[in-house]
Amino acid sequence: MKYIKDCPEPGMGTWYFEIDQQGVAYRQLVIEDDGKCIASNRKDGDYHFMLAEQPIDTSEAGLILITQEEFEEVWSASLKSTGELWQRQKSLHPVGQRVEGAIEAFFPQGTLITLANTEAVGLADTGELELSGKPEWMYPLHVVQAVVKGYDEVNQWIELGQASVLERQTEPNPK
Repeated sequence: MKYIKDCPEPGMGTWYFEIDQQGVAYRQLVIEDDGKCIASNRKDGDYHFMLAEQPIDTSEAGLILITQEEFEEVWSASLKSTGELWQRQKSLHPVGQRVEGAIEAFFPQGTLITLANTEAVGLADTGELELSGKPEWMYPLHVVQAVVKGYDEVNQWIELGQASVLERQTEPNPK
């Protein structure tokens, strides 16, 4: 993995990325000028699940290679701000529990699912979901049923197994 930061222009904050050798982003964090933090592991009211959709060209002007330690320092600070919520979400979703939620986004790590009633973020294997239903069901708001198999502490995601996507959709949440 490579770690980069970008300060695009005044008023746009500082952007941090963890990318693979092809430039695909796995984690992204923006610290806005007012101190607000938007991280790719959590849904933001304005930016949804923000993660670069195209590979990042590290030769692009303005991008600065940083150390993994520098990236992890800002990422850890972001995780600390949601630590209490994360502990509560884990306690509400013990390993082995059957859960239901709605597809939110597709990331390199898998499919992000917002779990019903708790707003916890679940991570399901995209290939497993694709095998479980029809291709036209692999879209946001389609319902997924799964079993909690563990916890991704790096992203504060509930890891899901035995996941299947259903034809049924949830209603979008109004802002």
